[in-house]
Amino acid sequence: MRILFVISELSYLGGAQKQLVELARQLVHNGQEAAIYTLNRDVPRERDLAGSGVLLLVDQKRSRLDPWVLWRLNRTIARWRPDVVHSFLFDADIYARIAAMGTGVPVLSSERNSGYSLSAVQRFAHRLTRRLVRGVVANSYTGKAFAQALFRLAPDEFHVVWNAVQPGELERQAAPDIDHRAEFFGAGDYRIACLVGAIKPQKDYHLALDTAASLIRSDSRWRVLLIGDQLAPVNSYKRAERTDTGSYKAAVLRHYEQLDVADKIRFAWTRHDVPAIVAQCDLLYVTSVHEGFPNAVLEAMALGVPVVSTEYSDIRRILPFPEQVVAARSAEALAQEIVRADARREIIVERQKQWVRQHATMDRAAAELERVYRRYVRGGAYALGASK
Repeated sequence: MRILFVISELSYLGGAQKQLVELARQLVHNGQEAAIYTLNRDVPRERDLAGSGVLLLVDQKRSRLDPWVLWRLNRTIARWRPDVVHSFLFDADIYARIAAMGTGVPVLSSERNSGYSLSAVQRFAHRLTRRLVRGVVANSYTGKAFAQALFRLAPDEFHVVWNAVQPGELERQAAPDIDHRAEFFGAGDYRIACLVGAIKPQKDYHLALDTAASLIRSDSRWRVLLIGDQLAPVNSYKRAERTDTGSYKAAVLRHYEQLDVADKIRFAWTRHDVPAIVAQCDLLYVTSVHEGFPNAVLEAMALGVPVVSTEYSDIRRILPFPEQVVAARSAEALAQEIVRADARREIIVERQKQWVRQHATMDRAAAELERVYRRYVRGGAYALGASK
């Protein structure tokens, strides 16, 4: 099969970008052909595709709906003749639907989140183009249910393919060549809890800080490391203001400065060695309000780091013990469960790794995605080498 992926951008800030790169690499490894068409020329993840056989096509939209980009994407579809076009992230969803019109190529959209709201302009664009979508691939069952309310499709046109990791590659990336514990907190006998995520309201950094403070006050041996930074406009096309989280970051930093234990909490900001840092932490915690399928949780599980989380999306399907999920959005409750999970780390680590091996390896995810694609290649009007 030949699959054309369309995505808004390929930065290091999002989980969708990381998953797409890894899935495309795995599909090529499996004998398929894959290309990624990005709508932004800032492509730091290009290095992750080097030598993979994945074709990278870089464009730059200069307005909300750039007709020249639509034309070039349409020409790419006509020339490259993919079996399926699969889009990731909202802008790319709209562009892929419009650009594929008249080509006979089935278009699949993605749902990578849940519980969010669309702006008036986004709702209009979605409603105008949703009839052009043949199916939706969600990365969680919660996301699937959310998408079913947005699209007028038969129930069997919604699919779930969970996020995945390459355990061996992840362990290689986490190989200890730097003492990150000392890098952030110096020498000492202490425990480190970390949180990984962009500084945006969805991640609830205020609850993360309150949890850190509660944890440290309960036991002064604890330190907390927060990994991530704000979302910001990318390149020459400005993101919608709702995705520029600089003002939220400023409020988070004011909150941090008011804490009486701030000296035991560190911000790591954006890092490209996150697996290596997380692997040296004692526990990862999550305070998100809503998510799709959190990459940070999956990577921590694969690396042997216990996880404690607030309740959202499919998290109860993912974490092996119910007490790892804290239903109350309470800093004290989260801090208490962090301490308990740290005390039970051996059994938690064993069961988490088992879950990853059974449900979330990249070869398994790619095989499931191929199964979804074949449904549309076989049943659709378009086959490789023949137009409608």
